[in-house]
Amino acid sequence: MKRKTYKYHSVLESEGRMYADIKSLMAEIGLEKKRLFNIMLAISEAFTNALIHGNCFNPDKMVEVTITVNDEAMIADIMDEGNGFNQESSGHDCPDLLSEGGRGIGLMRSIADEFVIGRNGRTGGTQITMRFNLRKDKVNKKSMNDMEDKMEMNKKDEGNVMVLTLSGRLDLSNGNRLKEEVKSILSGGRTSIHLNLREVEFVNSSGLGALVSIMKEIRIHRGRLTLSDMADYVREIFDITQLSHIFEIFATEEEALHSYHLVPSN
Repeated sequence: MKRKTYKYHSVLESEGRMYADIKSLMAEIGLEKKRLFNIMLAISEAFTNALIHGNCFNPDKMVEVTITVNDEAMIADIMDEGNGFNQESSGHDCPDLLSEGGRGIGLMRSIADEFVIGRNGRTGGTQITMRFNLRKDKVNKKSMNDMEDKMEMNKKDEGNVMVLTLSGRLDLSNGNRLKEEVKSILSGGRTSIHLNLREVEFVNSSGLGALVSIMKEIRIHRGRLTLSDMADYVREIFDITQLSHIFEIFATEEEALHSYHLVPSN
């Protein structure tokens, strides 16, 4: 059995540090890429919940993550030191589709084989415990190393459409970066925006919330947002959260750009 504990100050920069730490640990286990993605997603949701709702970004309060691994399962315990998280409101697994938050608990419950949330007597805050059964049918120790540590954005002009090709992680901090980039594009007068997600390896509920925020901002400008080229496991997160019902999602960038020529511009 292996057990490791990590402690982080409740600041935005800790999100990336946690991701790198868990990524390094997961690389030692060796699992199929979709399973790696889902476990990382669930841990990320619990961690973000602790940062935002538990500790309310108080840098003096810590988030503690303990990972225990044996031959059969991985147990993740995520604990905060705050009292900001309202457990009574944690059961809303299906928020308004246009809400920018509220999807994390539902995602954790759908991914973890066991999910428990309660108060931790030692820290005084909330503890989320998740068990993930380890599947041994598909092992790939390179999968985790292949996942990017940050998000990159490449911009290109395709006639009346501005295309952003994203790679890496779409989470809380990178979602904020993406929102700022889209605001800059809109302020320049461009209102048709396409996001190519082909190289996006990781999306959590904060990243989804950023996309919802972007879509609403584009609608205010009477514009249009399209998405394409999602990995199957990324598309599955959109389906689980029902966001595939409100976003225009295309299989390829070419199909998305073609659709702009079929729809009258605003």
